[in-house]
Parts: sequence; C-alpha cells; structure tokens
Amino acid sequence: MFNRDFIQQFSQNFIAQIQHVSPIDGFLTYKTDNIQHAYDFEQDGISKSAIDEYLNGKIEYDPVSFRHFYHGHQNIALLGEHQPNEIFVNFMQRWQVEDTAEFFFRKRDGKLIFGLSIFREQGKAKFNQQEKKIFESFYRLSIDHFHHHVDMINRDKIMDQYQLTKKEIVVLEELFTNLEAIQISQKLNCSLSTIKTHVQHIYQKLNVNSRQELVCKLIR
Repeated sequence: MFNRDFIQQFSQNFIAQIQHVSPIDGFLTYKTDNIQHAYDFEQDGISKSAIDEYLNGKIEYDPVSFRHFYHGHQNIALLGEHQPNEIFVNFMQRWQVEDTAEFFFRKRDGKLIFGLSIFREQGKAKFNQQEKKIFESFYRLSIDHFHHHVDMINRDKIMDQYQLTKKEIVVLEELFTNLEAIQISQKLNCSLSTIKTHVQHIYQKLNVNSRQELVCKLIR
C-alpha cells in the first residue's frame, strides 16, 4: 500500500517531534487495512508479550483502540478521557501503563491505514488537554506529507486513460497538495493563467468539478 521505508521514517520523525515537548516512555505503530485487522507492528518501551495479550483479546476492552475510530474523522484520542472497564484497567496495571494517546492517520478519502500509540508508565502524569492541542498541531503539520506519500497515483495509467498531456499530469500531481494555483505557478515557473487552463482541461477530461472530486477519483 505504501513504502515501508517512508512509514518508518515518518513515524520516527513524528515521535521525535512529540518527545521534544512531551515525555513518553514508549510507542507502538501499526498498519491496518480493515476494522478487524492491524499488522506490521513496531514497538519500543513495551514488551511483545504485552502486545500479544492485547491483540489476543484485550483490544476488545480498549476504549481508544483503532476499531472504535476506524469510521469517522477523529484522529487523536486520549485514554484518560475515557473510562475503561476493570478488565482493561487490570491489563494496564499489570504491564505498568498509566495512559496512552492514539493517533489515526487516514488517506484523503478518510480510510484509516496507519496508527501510532504513545504511552506513559504507571505513576506518571496522564496526557492533558494542553498536550493534546500540541499533538493536534503536529498532526496537522504532518498530514500533508503523509498524504503525499500514501495517496499515490499511477502516472502512466492516468495519462493513458484520460489522455492527459505531460504538462497536465505534472499539474495534476500538484493538485494533490494544498498549494493554491498561484503557488503551483511559482513552483512550476509558469503563469497563473497557464495553470488555470491546465486545471480546467484536467477537470474536463476527468469529468470532475473540484479538486476534492479529483482527489477522491484518483487515489488508491
């Protein structure tokens, strides 16, 4: 689905950002392709036995597991904002985990494909609302970079299928960013009117009326 090297680098950079402003004791990352399936785990600061126990049953009692947020648009959740039942509280205590913060990374169409969990050891302070605001800022700053790498398009296939020119496919790729038309023109060193003409032709050839429709039609 996406480049393994990219996702490792992305998660390492994201965690490093958090560690600059918020102390954590460990993390878990994973990929997911449906509401019941998470895979390709990377963890630090917590034992594999704890992860195995979690996946083999305790996940059902976790109020902030990715399954509860697979549908919808919420991208950050703090365990401390919920009331886990006795079974999950006991699990947390046995593995000496005080609190977790969950990050859910989605494609532009909303599909959840990557998750990151950070945690603090028992006895440490829970994550607070100020930290959550910081996390939300980091998330907003990172999500465009994430999208750029996971919402890839097949250039040759799209050029052939929709009869796009080489210049149009270059402009189309820029439409997958948050750059405005004037910024795209500056980046590609051409006039704003030229960019607008290319965009109009792209929309006509793909039978869409907006950038959002275009993105949803082409992402995979």
